[in-house]
Amino acid sequence: MKINPSEYLSRAEQLRAEMVLRNLNALLFYGWKRGQIFFVSGYYPNYIANVAMVLLPREDEPALRIRFPFDLDRAKGESWIKDVGASGNVLNLADDCADICQRKGLTTAHIGLVTGDNVMDEMPRSLFIALQKALPDVEWVEANDMIQSARLIKTSTEYGALRESAKLADLGIRAAKSAIMSGCTEYEVVASAEAEMRKKGADAHLVVIASKGLTDLIGPPENKILEPGDNVILEAAVQKDGYWTQVAQVAYVGGPSEAQSKIYKDTYQAFQEGVKAVKPGMLCSGVAKVIQTFLEDRGYGGSIEQDFGHGIGLDLPEPPLIEFKDNTIIKKGMVIVIHPSVRKMGVGGAFIGGTVLVHDDYAEIIHEIPELA
Repeated sequence: MKINPSEYLSRAEQLRAEMVLRNLNALLFYGWKRGQIFFVSGYYPNYIANVAMVLLPREDEPALRIRFPFDLDRAKGESWIKDVGASGNVLNLADDCADICQRKGLTTAHIGLVTGDNVMDEMPRSLFIALQKALPDVEWVEANDMIQSARLIKTSTEYGALRESAKLADLGIRAAKSAIMSGCTEYEVVASAEAEMRKKGADAHLVVIASKGLTDLIGPPENKILEPGDNVILEAAVQKDGYWTQVAQVAYVGGPSEAQSKIYKDTYQAFQEGVKAVKPGMLCSGVAKVIQTFLEDRGYGGSIEQDFGHGIGLDLPEPPLIEFKDNTIIKKGMVIVIHPSVRKMGVGGAFIGGTVLVHDDYAEIIHEIPELA
């Protein structure tokens, strides 16, 4: 589900209102792989060495500059912004920014920098130094938090895009499970998932696996051969129309043992308890406590692995985190991945969960996650 240009305009107006409160004359967005450029422009610089920059003035029309001239047609077609050009290389973006600021009377402005989030800051030091030289009288202000706040609450259109993404993630998991058999490799299992998701329209994907889930952490596939009795842990993340979802599941070569079935059942129930706790007004730390307490009560206190979840949307991951130190208040419109993980070494492991959408008084699971192993 594509985002309508009117929604991008609404995002721009929301950011402009915040600029007034912060006494900023403009925002400068820069990005490579994270979602800040896509959020404000509709264009995603998805080539490995491509980058993009957007200048959003408080009281004038925005401008988009990308690196590669060969991608100009796509940028013009995907973005609602009318002023679109190519800079040729990364440092040329500084000169282009200076030219735009000159035309718009922003050479002595207060400009907020939006270059990433608390997961990754993407602007290289060399480019920032070039901006300072090209615009010596501009006061640059850190403004990453502005877009994080704006992105935290998704719209109904974004919810629709996320549901489409989740369908692809589920198809990938089903394809991976169908490929699991004694004698195949992790590469073959993951390739089956990736091929299915691509065939059905995925823009990007990330599939990780632990075929030896009794002992191994989940990670990129290796040339490990699956054997009878293997406890296979899978995670698939997929991007569709700019939006990521993520789902984690478990499979068994030859079926689970009784102990493994119990681990699966308890971890699945921990996932369900976490989802029930995801309601407007609850703290993320409170959700983490609910999951932790549930697992401890069932004897898994020393067997809990990884965090309990995180935000998701244009990036993987996004804030907030489902952990004890994150006191973000959950609100309607948020999107969160809940995924408890348990491993009893040498007995069995489970990593179960997926993306949920926060409504008025409940969270909606948008993946198909089986109750039984």
